[in-house]
Amino acid sequence: MAARAVPGARPQQRPAAPRPPLMTRWRRTLKRYGTAYLFILPAVLAMLLVHYIPMVNGILVAFKDVNLFTVSSWTDAPWVGLDNFKEGFDPNGRIGARFWRSLWNVTFFGAVTIAAGYVIGMAVALLLQRPFPGRSFVRGLILLPYITPDSVAYSVWRFIFQARIGLVNKWLMALGIIDEPAIWLVGANSIYAVMVAAIWKGWPFAALILQAGLQGIPQEVYEASLIDGASRWQRFRYVTLPMLAPVTRTLIIISILWNYNAFNQFYVMLGKDPGVAADVPSTLILRETFTAFHFGVGSAMSLAVMAVMLIFTAFYVRALRRQAMEEM
Repeated sequence: MAARAVPGARPQQRPAAPRPPLMTRWRRTLKRYGTAYLFILPAVLAMLLVHYIPMVNGILVAFKDVNLFTVSSWTDAPWVGLDNFKEGFDPNGRIGARFWRSLWNVTFFGAVTIAAGYVIGMAVALLLQRPFPGRSFVRGLILLPYITPDSVAYSVWRFIFQARIGLVNKWLMALGIIDEPAIWLVGANSIYAVMVAAIWKGWPFAALILQAGLQGIPQEVYEASLIDGASRWQRFRYVTLPMLAPVTRTLIIISILWNYNAFNQFYVMLGKDPGVAADVPSTLILRETFTAFHFGVGSAMSLAVMAVMLIFTAFYVRALRRQAMEEM
């Protein structure tokens, strides 16, 4: 006869199987995934050589006095602790004042270009949602500014903003807005010239991403809103924008990361030293590191920019995770 279970007694649990040794588990993993590890090995080595090892070296340089005389043997350079950070971030110092101004410049630059690019991209994406002859051709045509190499695009814009022969001043004078040629590539106006060029270069990417998001909105939602009597603006405000929120978050965070790393547009249009009004962290770090040979200070400022990027990257990963949960 089978033994009766005693009321209130806990069921007997079988003892857990002993865990195999670590080497045995490694052998099983290699045997099972060895081919996959072999395929990703070149990418892992490339990441180590191109990204992680230079990153570790840059962190070490930020705490040493590496200059023109000690760069050949930087591993033996004197250890200075936080002196490079103090010099790079002191708002009363020459470098520190330029660094904080460069952060403000790139923040202002990013806020204007991202907002303008989003508005233009949204307008174009909404227009391309409507059927019309040649829509596929127009969809490919709008990508031309985005796929144009930076050196070519910003060189053309530098010519357009030339004071005496540039098209911008010719048009403004022809319209009677200005009486004499304005200087766009030097001084306070320089950052606005770069903004215009960056908006022209970047809005097609926003249009492409937003158009993909619009195509993912079910048409039944719009049909239901039409039945409820919603106007075109109400459909855009209460249907399109909320359902595009995950795509919008991802687009804005990616754009923030790109804009804080802005370099090509400033370097091509304004040169190595864009001036106080248009200096950004990338151009400042370039000058202090490879022109003034303040490698330690340049590395310290690079770490600060990297910290900012890590913060936004954390928000980006969180937004992607939230988007994945919303799609489940």
